[in-house]
Amino acid sequence: MDLPSIVSVNEAFYPHEGGSEKRSYEILTRLSRKGFNIKVLTNPFPGKTEIKGIDIEYVTSMDERKYFNSSSRRIRGVLEFGKACRDAVKRNREYDIFNFDEFPLYHGIKAVSSIPDGKRSFFMWHEVLKELYNERGGLWRIASMWEKKITKVFTDHVAVSNTVAQMLNEKYGLNRVSVVENGVDTKAFGSNLGKKTWGKIIYVGRIEPHKQLDLLINAFKNMSEFQLNIIGGGSQLDNLKTRVNGSSNIRFLGHVDNEELLREVRDSWLFVMPSNREGFSIASLEAMASSIPVVTVGGHYNLAANEIIKNGYNGLVSPNFDQMMAEIRNLYRNEDSWKLLSNNAREFSRDFDWDAIADRMARIYTQN
Repeated sequence: MDLPSIVSVNEAFYPHEGGSEKRSYEILTRLSRKGFNIKVLTNPFPGKTEIKGIDIEYVTSMDERKYFNSSSRRIRGVLEFGKACRDAVKRNREYDIFNFDEFPLYHGIKAVSSIPDGKRSFFMWHEVLKELYNERGGLWRIASMWEKKITKVFTDHVAVSNTVAQMLNEKYGLNRVSVVENGVDTKAFGSNLGKKTWGKIIYVGRIEPHKQLDLLINAFKNMSEFQLNIIGGGSQLDNLKTRVNGSSNIRFLGHVDNEELLREVRDSWLFVMPSNREGFSIASLEAMASSIPVVTVGGHYNLAANEIIKNGYNGLVSPNFDQMMAEIRNLYRNEDSWKLLSNNAREFSRDFDWDAIADRMARIYTQN
Protein backbone atom coordinates (compact mmCIF):
# COMPACT_ATOMS: atom_id res chain seq x y z
CA MET A 1 0.00 0.00 0.00
CA ASP A 2 1.29 3.45 -0.92
CA LEU A 3 1.56 5.65 2.14
CA PRO A 4 0.10 9.16 1.98
CA SER A 5 2.42 12.15 1.96
CA ILE A 6 1.90 14.57 4.86
CA VAL A 7 2.36 18.30 5.35
CA SER A 8 2.51 19.28 9.03
CA VAL A 9 1.96 22.96 9.85
CA ASN A 10 3.52 23.98 13.17
CA GLU A 11 4.17 27.50 14.46
CA ALA A 12 7.37 26.15 16.04
CA PHE A 13 9.24 22.89 15.64
CA TYR A 14 12.20 21.03 17.12
CA PRO A 15 14.42 22.14 18.78
CA HIS A 16 11.98 24.78 20.03
CA GLU A 17 10.82 23.94 23.54
CA GLY A 18 7.19 23.04 24.19
CA GLY A 19 4.82 20.11 24.48
CA SER A 20 3.24 20.45 21.05
CA GLU A 21 6.67 20.76 19.42
CA LYS A 22 7.83 17.64 21.25
CA ARG A 23 4.74 15.70 20.19
CA SER A 24 5.09 16.64 16.53
CA TYR A 25 8.79 15.82 16.45
CA GLU A 26 8.40 12.41 18.11
CA ILE A 27 5.46 11.35 15.92
CA LEU A 28 6.73 12.73 12.60
CA THR A 29 10.22 11.27 12.90
CA ARG A 30 8.70 7.85 13.56
CA LEU A 31 6.27 8.19 10.65
CA SER A 32 9.20 9.09 8.42
CA ARG A 33 10.99 5.90 9.45
CA LYS A 34 7.83 3.97 8.52
CA GLY A 35 8.07 5.35 4.98
CA PHE A 36 5.75 8.39 5.10
CA ASN A 37 6.92 11.40 3.09
CA ILE A 38 6.90 14.24 5.65
CA LYS A 39 7.17 17.99 5.17
CA VAL A 40 6.96 20.60 7.97
CA LEU A 41 5.92 24.21 7.43
CA THR A 42 7.09 26.35 10.34
CA ASN A 43 8.87 29.43 11.69
CA PRO A 44 12.63 29.52 12.38
CA PHE A 45 12.24 29.36 16.18
CA PRO A 46 14.89 29.35 17.68
CA GLY A 47 16.76 28.87 14.39
CA LYS A 48 16.91 26.71 11.31
CA THR A 49 17.83 23.06 11.67
CA GLU A 50 17.97 19.83 9.68
CA ILE A 51 16.25 16.61 10.71
CA LYS A 52 16.87 13.35 8.92
CA GLY A 53 13.81 12.15 7.02
CA ILE A 54 11.86 15.43 7.34
CA ASP A 55 11.77 18.24 4.79
CA ILE A 56 11.46 21.53 6.70
CA GLU A 57 10.29 24.68 4.95
CA TYR A 58 10.61 27.87 6.97
CA VAL A 59 7.71 29.97 5.76
CA THR A 60 8.78 33.21 7.48
CA SER A 61 12.03 34.81 8.60
CA MET A 62 10.54 36.08 11.87
CA ASP A 63 12.59 36.35 15.02
CA GLU A 64 11.03 34.53 17.96
CA ARG A 65 11.03 37.74 20.02
CA LYS A 66 8.84 39.43 17.40
CA TYR A 67 6.32 36.60 17.57
CA PHE A 68 5.93 35.85 21.28
CA ASN A 69 5.37 38.44 24.01
CA SER A 70 5.30 38.06 27.79
CA SER A 71 1.87 36.44 27.93
CA SER A 72 1.04 35.00 24.50
CA ARG A 73 1.65 35.85 20.84
CA ARG A 74 1.90 39.17 19.05
CA ILE A 75 -1.02 39.69 16.70
CA ARG A 76 1.24 40.93 13.87
CA GLY A 77 3.28 37.77 14.07
CA VAL A 78 0.16 35.60 14.07
CA LEU A 79 -1.17 37.38 10.98
CA GLU A 80 2.15 37.09 9.15
CA PHE A 81 2.43 33.38 9.94
CA GLY A 82 -1.16 32.76 8.82
CA LYS A 83 -0.63 34.41 5.44
CA ALA A 84 2.68 32.60 4.98
CA CYS A 85 0.96 29.26 5.69
CA ARG A 86 -1.71 29.99 3.10
CA ASP A 87 0.93 30.61 0.44
CA ALA A 88 3.05 27.62 1.53
CA VAL A 89 0.09 25.23 1.35
CA LYS A 90 -0.58 26.43 -2.20
CA ARG A 91 3.04 25.60 -3.08
CA ASN A 92 2.65 22.09 -1.68
CA ARG A 93 -0.72 21.09 -3.09
CA GLU A 94 0.66 17.75 -4.33
CA TYR A 95 0.70 16.34 -0.77
CA ASP A 96 -2.12 14.05 0.34
CA ILE A 97 -2.72 15.13 3.93
CA PHE A 98 -2.45 18.54 5.61
CA ASN A 99 -2.08 18.46 9.39
CA PHE A 100 -2.32 21.66 11.47
CA ASP A 101 -1.18 21.92 15.06
CA GLU A 102 -3.61 23.95 17.19
CA PHE A 103 -1.92 27.25 17.90
CA PRO A 104 -2.21 30.06 16.94
CA LEU A 105 -5.53 29.01 15.31
CA TYR A 106 -5.42 31.74 12.65
CA HIS A 107 -2.96 29.76 10.51
CA GLY A 108 -5.63 27.08 10.12
CA ILE A 109 -8.34 29.60 9.27
CA LYS A 110 -6.15 31.28 6.68
CA ALA A 111 -4.65 28.22 5.00
CA VAL A 112 -7.46 25.65 4.94
CA SER A 113 -9.02 27.17 1.82
CA SER A 114 -5.77 26.51 -0.06
CA ILE A 115 -6.03 22.76 0.46
CA PRO A 116 -7.24 21.07 -2.75
CA ASP A 117 -10.74 19.60 -2.76
CA GLY A 118 -10.87 15.94 -1.84
CA LYS A 119 -7.74 16.01 0.32
CA ARG A 120 -7.86 15.45 4.07
CA SER A 121 -7.20 18.28 6.49
CA PHE A 122 -6.40 17.39 10.11
CA PHE A 123 -6.50 19.68 13.12
CA MET A 124 -4.59 18.64 16.25
CA TRP A 125 -6.34 19.83 19.43
CA HIS A 126 -4.32 20.27 22.64
CA GLU A 127 -6.85 22.41 24.50
CA VAL A 128 -10.33 23.91 24.10
CA LEU A 129 -10.23 27.48 25.38
CA LYS A 130 -13.56 29.04 24.38
CA GLU A 131 -14.41 30.14 27.91
CA LEU A 132 -10.92 31.46 28.64
CA TYR A 133 -10.87 33.52 25.44
CA ASN A 134 -14.27 35.03 26.23
CA GLU A 135 -13.31 35.75 29.84
CA ARG A 136 -10.29 37.75 28.68
CA GLY A 137 -12.47 39.82 26.36
CA GLY A 138 -11.26 42.26 23.73
CA LEU A 139 -9.33 40.74 20.86
CA TRP A 140 -9.37 37.38 22.65
CA ARG A 141 -13.01 36.99 21.60
CA ILE A 142 -11.76 36.74 18.02
CA ALA A 143 -9.74 33.67 19.03
CA SER A 144 -12.97 32.15 20.35
CA MET A 145 -14.55 32.71 16.92
CA TRP A 146 -11.53 31.13 15.21
CA GLU A 147 -11.76 28.09 17.49
CA LYS A 148 -15.42 27.59 16.58
CA LYS A 149 -14.81 28.01 12.85
CA ILE A 150 -12.01 25.47 12.84
CA THR A 151 -14.39 22.79 14.12
CA LYS A 152 -16.39 23.29 10.91
CA VAL A 153 -13.81 23.68 8.15
CA PHE A 154 -11.43 20.74 8.74
CA THR A 155 -12.26 17.22 7.60
CA ASP A 156 -10.61 15.41 10.54
CA HIS A 157 -9.94 16.25 14.18
CA VAL A 158 -7.51 14.65 16.63
CA ALA A 159 -7.49 15.40 20.37
CA VAL A 160 -4.58 14.67 22.69
CA SER A 161 -6.90 13.45 25.45
CA ASN A 162 -10.40 12.22 26.14
CA THR A 163 -11.00 15.40 28.12
CA VAL A 164 -10.26 17.57 25.07
CA ALA A 165 -12.47 15.39 22.86
CA GLN A 166 -15.30 15.69 25.38
CA MET A 167 -14.92 19.46 25.49
CA LEU A 168 -15.08 19.67 21.69
CA ASN A 169 -18.33 17.78 21.81
CA GLU A 170 -19.80 19.85 24.65
CA LYS A 171 -18.75 23.27 23.32
CA TYR A 172 -19.16 22.75 19.58
CA GLY A 173 -21.11 19.52 19.02
CA LEU A 174 -18.06 17.93 17.38
CA ASN A 175 -18.51 14.20 17.95
CA ARG A 176 -16.17 12.63 15.41
CA VAL A 177 -12.84 13.18 17.11
CA SER A 178 -9.98 10.69 17.24
CA VAL A 179 -8.05 10.58 20.52
CA VAL A 180 -4.28 10.05 20.30
CA GLU A 181 -2.52 10.93 23.53
CA ASN A 182 0.95 12.36 24.01
CA GLY A 183 3.75 9.93 24.71
CA VAL A 184 7.11 9.26 26.28
CA ASP A 185 10.32 7.49 25.32
CA THR A 186 10.03 4.81 27.99
CA LYS A 187 13.32 3.18 27.01
CA ALA A 188 15.30 6.37 27.55
CA PHE A 189 13.60 7.69 30.66
CA GLY A 190 13.06 4.30 32.24
CA SER A 191 16.64 3.03 32.02
CA ASN A 192 19.57 3.49 34.42
CA LEU A 193 17.31 4.89 37.09
CA GLY A 194 19.69 4.61 40.01
CA LYS A 195 18.98 6.10 43.40
CA LYS A 196 16.93 9.29 43.70
CA THR A 197 18.29 12.33 45.48
CA TRP A 198 15.78 12.69 48.29
CA GLY A 199 14.22 16.15 48.28
CA LYS A 200 15.38 17.05 44.76
CA ILE A 201 12.42 18.51 42.90
CA ILE A 202 12.35 19.28 39.19
CA TYR A 203 10.23 21.44 36.91
CA VAL A 204 10.51 21.08 33.13
CA GLY A 205 8.63 23.33 30.73
CA ARG A 206 8.00 26.82 29.48
CA ILE A 207 8.58 29.67 31.91
CA GLU A 208 5.43 31.72 31.40
CA PRO A 209 3.01 33.52 33.77
CA HIS A 210 0.35 30.79 33.88
CA LYS A 211 2.95 28.26 35.06
CA GLN A 212 2.97 30.05 38.47
CA LEU A 213 6.67 29.51 39.05
CA ASP A 214 6.81 32.76 41.01
CA LEU A 215 4.75 31.11 43.75
CA LEU A 216 7.00 28.06 43.66
CA ILE A 217 10.19 30.09 44.03
CA ASN A 218 8.80 32.16 46.89
CA ALA A 219 7.80 28.97 48.71
CA PHE A 220 11.10 27.11 48.30
CA LYS A 221 13.37 30.04 49.20
CA ASN A 222 12.82 29.23 52.87
CA MET A 223 12.80 25.43 52.56
CA SER A 224 16.48 24.52 52.47
CA GLU A 225 15.81 20.78 52.82
CA PHE A 226 14.61 20.80 49.19
CA GLN A 227 16.57 21.41 45.97
CA LEU A 228 14.47 22.91 43.17
CA ASN A 229 15.84 22.67 39.61
CA ILE A 230 13.99 24.56 36.87
CA ILE A 231 14.61 23.50 33.27
CA GLY A 232 13.32 25.52 30.34
CA GLY A 233 13.08 29.04 28.98
CA GLY A 234 10.43 31.65 28.40
CA SER A 235 9.36 35.23 28.84
CA GLN A 236 9.53 35.15 32.66
CA LEU A 237 13.01 33.65 33.02
CA ASP A 238 14.93 36.85 33.82
CA ASN A 239 12.22 38.13 36.14
CA LEU A 240 12.12 34.89 38.11
CA LYS A 241 15.90 34.74 38.48
CA THR A 242 15.76 38.01 40.41
CA ARG A 243 13.26 36.47 42.85
CA VAL A 244 15.71 33.76 43.91
CA ASN A 245 17.76 36.40 45.74
CA GLY A 246 20.74 34.21 46.53
CA SER A 247 18.87 31.07 47.64
CA SER A 248 21.31 28.25 46.92
CA ASN A 249 18.60 25.56 46.80
CA ILE A 250 16.98 26.97 43.63
CA ARG A 251 18.73 26.59 40.28
CA PHE A 252 17.76 27.65 36.75
CA LEU A 253 19.30 25.27 34.24
CA GLY A 254 17.81 26.91 31.14
CA HIS A 255 17.70 24.90 27.93
CA VAL A 256 19.50 21.56 28.26
CA ASP A 257 20.34 18.86 25.75
CA ASN A 258 18.63 15.49 25.88
CA GLU A 259 21.41 13.74 27.80
CA GLU A 260 21.43 16.34 30.55
CA LEU A 261 17.64 16.28 30.72
CA LEU A 262 17.71 12.52 31.19
CA ARG A 263 20.29 12.81 33.98
CA GLU A 264 18.37 15.53 35.80
CA VAL A 265 15.02 13.77 35.57
CA ARG A 266 16.32 10.33 36.58
CA ASP A 267 18.05 11.77 39.64
CA SER A 268 15.01 13.72 40.87
CA TRP A 269 12.68 12.73 43.66
CA LEU A 270 9.56 14.66 42.64
CA PHE A 271 8.20 16.52 39.60
CA VAL A 272 6.26 19.69 40.40
CA MET A 273 3.77 21.43 38.10
CA PRO A 274 2.07 24.41 39.76
CA SER A 275 0.38 25.58 36.54
CA ASN A 276 -3.20 26.76 36.48
CA ARG A 277 -3.37 25.78 32.81
CA GLU A 278 -1.83 22.68 31.23
CA GLY A 279 -2.44 20.50 28.24
CA PHE A 280 -1.56 16.81 28.39
CA SER A 281 1.95 17.50 29.81
CA ILE A 282 4.56 15.33 28.15
CA ALA A 283 7.06 16.32 30.83
CA SER A 284 4.84 14.67 33.44
CA LEU A 285 4.89 11.41 31.51
CA GLU A 286 8.67 11.58 31.21
CA ALA A 287 8.92 12.00 34.97
CA MET A 288 6.60 9.04 35.56
CA ALA A 289 8.66 6.86 33.22
CA SER A 290 11.61 7.67 35.49
CA SER A 291 9.62 6.54 38.56
CA ILE A 292 8.96 10.08 39.72
CA PRO A 293 5.54 11.04 41.13
CA VAL A 294 4.00 14.30 39.85
CA VAL A 295 2.38 16.93 42.05
CA THR A 296 0.12 19.61 40.61
CA VAL A 297 -2.78 21.95 41.29
CA GLY A 298 -6.15 20.87 39.94
CA GLY A 299 -8.36 23.19 37.95
CA HIS A 300 -10.66 23.53 34.97
CA TYR A 301 -7.79 24.31 32.59
CA ASN A 302 -5.27 21.81 33.99
CA LEU A 303 -6.07 18.95 31.65
CA ALA A 304 -3.11 16.90 32.86
CA ALA A 305 -4.74 16.72 36.29
CA ASN A 306 -7.92 15.47 34.65
CA GLU A 307 -6.26 12.94 32.38
CA ILE A 308 -2.95 11.45 33.50
CA ILE A 309 -2.14 12.54 37.05
CA LYS A 310 -4.19 10.28 39.30
CA ASN A 311 -4.40 11.65 42.82
CA GLY A 312 -2.97 9.17 45.31
CA TYR A 313 -1.97 6.71 42.57
CA ASN A 314 0.87 8.13 40.43
CA GLY A 315 0.95 11.63 41.90
CA LEU A 316 -0.92 14.21 43.92
CA VAL A 317 -3.55 16.67 42.69
CA SER A 318 -4.13 19.46 45.20
CA PRO A 319 -7.06 21.92 45.27
CA ASN A 320 -4.74 24.95 45.58
CA PHE A 321 -1.09 25.94 45.71
CA ASP A 322 -0.78 26.05 49.52
CA GLN A 323 -2.22 22.55 49.83
CA MET A 324 0.20 21.32 47.16
CA MET A 325 3.14 22.61 49.19
CA ALA A 326 1.79 20.96 52.34
CA GLU A 327 1.49 17.62 50.53
CA ILE A 328 5.08 17.93 49.26
CA ARG A 329 6.27 18.38 52.84
CA ASN A 330 4.21 15.40 54.01
CA LEU A 331 5.56 13.20 51.23
CA TYR A 332 9.11 14.19 52.16
CA ARG A 333 8.52 12.61 55.57
CA ASN A 334 6.77 9.48 54.28
CA GLU A 335 9.03 7.29 52.15
CA ASP A 336 6.52 4.41 51.95
CA SER A 337 3.89 6.67 50.37
CA TRP A 338 6.47 8.01 47.93
CA LYS A 339 7.54 4.49 46.90
CA LEU A 340 3.94 3.51 46.15
CA LEU A 341 3.41 6.60 43.98
CA SER A 342 6.78 6.03 42.31
CA ASN A 343 6.08 2.43 41.34
CA ASN A 344 2.62 3.26 40.06
CA ALA A 345 3.94 6.20 38.04
CA ARG A 346 6.38 4.03 36.13
CA GLU A 347 3.77 1.36 35.42
CA PHE A 348 1.28 3.99 34.23
CA SER A 349 3.76 5.48 31.74
CA ARG A 350 4.24 2.19 29.87
CA ASP A 351 0.94 2.62 28.03
CA PHE A 352 2.14 5.85 26.40
CA ASP A 353 5.31 4.88 24.56
CA TRP A 354 5.90 7.09 21.50
CA ASP A 355 6.21 4.07 19.20
CA ALA A 356 2.65 3.03 20.04
CA ILE A 357 1.41 6.62 19.69
CA ALA A 358 2.98 6.92 16.22
CA ASP A 359 1.40 3.60 15.20
CA ARG A 360 -2.02 4.96 16.09
CA MET A 361 -1.48 8.13 14.08
CA ALA A 362 -0.29 6.06 11.12
CA ARG A 363 -3.54 4.04 11.22
CA ILE A 364 -5.61 7.23 11.28
CA TYR A 365 -3.72 8.75 8.36
CA THR A 366 -4.09 5.61 6.23
CA GLN A 367 -7.73 4.82 6.93
CA ASN A 368 -10.29 5.77 4.29
